[in-house]
Order: sequence, then structure tokens, then C-alpha cells
Amino acid sequence: MYSQKYQKYSYDDSKIIYIPDEKVIFLGDCAYGTTTNSLFHYKQSLLSPMIKDIQKFDAEMFLLGHESICDLNEMNIYWEELTTASQVVKSTSLENAIESFKAENKRDPNDNEIFFIKAFVNDHIIQSQ
Repeated sequence: MYSQKYQKYSYDDSKIIYIPDEKVIFLGDCAYGTTTNSLFHYKQSLLSPMIKDIQKFDAEMFLLGHESICDLNEMNIYWEELTTASQVVKSTSLENAIESFKAENKRDPNDNEIFFIKAFVNDHIIQSQ
């Protein structure tokens, strides 16, 4: 019989399960956005606390609900893209957010960052309603 100690945590609409002996964390859908009024968005106000909470775990492998298994480097890239996108969105203007991204990062956003920027703009739209 296989027996493994694990820790289980709740985050928003997902459960996080961490297996310390394996340094594996199951994130489910907590790292993804949500849909409200037909708009896909990331809850900008919850992003930083969520990432900080997850990074407290001594995990080397990450299992997300809709991705292949990610190693620590891949997750750090994911968090960086999310964070960088979030930092430039301050209004409901996609154009302003993209221009701000270009000015702050001295480059165009990649496809992931554009997706995230749109999602954070949508969050501002939802918050303004």
C-alpha cells in the first residue's frame, strides 16, 4: 500500500496539494483566470499574494490543471510573465497597457504576456462596472 504525507490548502476556487517528500505541488486551476460576464480575467488584486503563497513551498515540480508538468524554471517564467503583465495594466485601455509594457520592458510583449495583459484589462473593466 502506498502511503504519502501531503498538505492540502484551499485557494479561491481551487485546492493546492503539496507532497513534501516528492517536492511536487498540484495547483489545479488556481494559477488561471476566471470568467465573469463573459470576460476572461485574472483577479489582479489576488495575483501577488497567490504567487507568494505558492512560492513558499519547496516544490520542484508543478502540476496545473491545463498544462503539462512544469519544473521550477518554467513556473518562474510563468509567474514573471503574469506579474510583468499585471504591473502595466492600470486602466481599461489595452492600448495604454501595451504601450506601458513596451516603455517599461524595452520590448514588445510576447504572446503569453499579451494574453495576460488582455485578461488584466478585462479585470479593470469588470471592476469598473
